[in-house]
Parts: sequence; C-alpha cells; structure tokens
Amino acid sequence: MALGLAIPLLDEEALVETVVADMLVALRSIEGEVRLTLVDNGSTDGTGALIDRLAATEPEVDALHLSPNQGYGGGILAGLHHLATAHDPTVLGWAWGDGQVDPAVVPGLFAACLDGAMIAKTRRTVRQDGLRRRLVTTAYALTMRSRGVVTPDVNGCPKLLRREAFDALALTHTDWFLDAEAILGAEARGWRIDSVSTTMRPRAAGRSKVSRATILEFARNLARWKS
Repeated sequence: MALGLAIPLLDEEALVETVVADMLVALRSIEGEVRLTLVDNGSTDGTGALIDRLAATEPEVDALHLSPNQGYGGGILAGLHHLATAHDPTVLGWAWGDGQVDPAVVPGLFAACLDGAMIAKTRRTVRQDGLRRRLVTTAYALTMRSRGVVTPDVNGCPKLLRREAFDALALTHTDWFLDAEAILGAEARGWRIDSVSTTMRPRAAGRSKVSRATILEFARNLARWKS
C-alpha cells in the first residue's frame, strides 16, 4: 500500500522546512511506501529553493514548480497528477503548507481509506485561528448544509482519497472550490466519507491566503454547481 501527499506552497519560506519535517515524521510512521510532493505555486520568495533542497536531501520528497501561480486548486491538482503519474499510490491527497493542522492525523486518515472510506479528512473541532476565520467558516458551513451537504467541515485538510475515488471524481476546479467539489461529488455517489477531529492552530509565520475575493469566488462556484 502506498500514500502520496501533495502540499501546495505559496510564499511559505518561513514555514516550509518545519512543515515538511513534521509531515515526514508522520509519514514515516506509516507502513508502506510514502511520497510527498511539494508544489511551489508561483512563489516570489525563497520557497522554491528550499523545496529543491528538501527534494535533494529527503528520499520521499519531490519538488514541483509552477509559474505563474495556478490557484489553490491548480497547485493541488498539479501535485496530485504528478503523484498519480510518477508513483501510482493506493491513496493520495493534499495538505496545507501553513502548519496549522498537526500532521499526526495523517496515518489515521490513511488507515480509514484502507478500511474502505473513499475519502478521509479532518474536521476542525477546535479553532485557534482568529475570530474572522471562525465567522467565515461558520457561514460556509451553514451554506453547505443549506445545499444538503451532510459531511462536516467540507474544507478540512489533510484530505485523502482512494485512487479509484480520485480517478472517478476527475476534479477540475483550480480555485478554492476544489475541496467542495470533492465532497459534493463523493456525497452524490453515496460514498463513505470519514472525518477525524483535529485542532486548527494559529499560523506561526506568513499570512493566510483566504481573502474576501476567495469567499465571493466560492459563492459563484456553488451557485453554478451541478452534481
């Protein structure tokens, strides 16, 4: 059994080495082959050079460079397609590069997929990332429930998919709707989706990429969505 994980990175020079080191500790506790693809998604700082150095020194790590920035979903999809093509993992998925979720949850998510879940993801039950983000998340959750979505915390990451789920969903969104696209598609097919509770920690450095434009973009995508 093999796991492939993509991490998109945009100007995360201050965090990338710590984030990768913590993720590798979690991945190396898993029995089986593991691969970690770091996606430099059009960074303008030293992120690209750092992930090249990590790829040269850590045997599980690949570096992938995109220029210009391909969007949140575009960076993830590039990493997933690289993993699928180059390594053919049994389970693949994505995590964030901001260090706000403890990667120790990944082995449990992987085990859930091996046990039959088509998607396994985190559910952020404790949040330490500020009032503004909590308000945005609450409004987001209410909107998704109004559309009949039953999965809690649709955007919870890391998010893992069995390979057959990834192939069947054929995800296309290159923006912030990618997480919702995956969950909406899985629920429409009646698949098992597992959620593991975790804490959303404050950022240690850098800045959030979620903005007002992100929220408007998501709303437009949801209005157009057809399962």
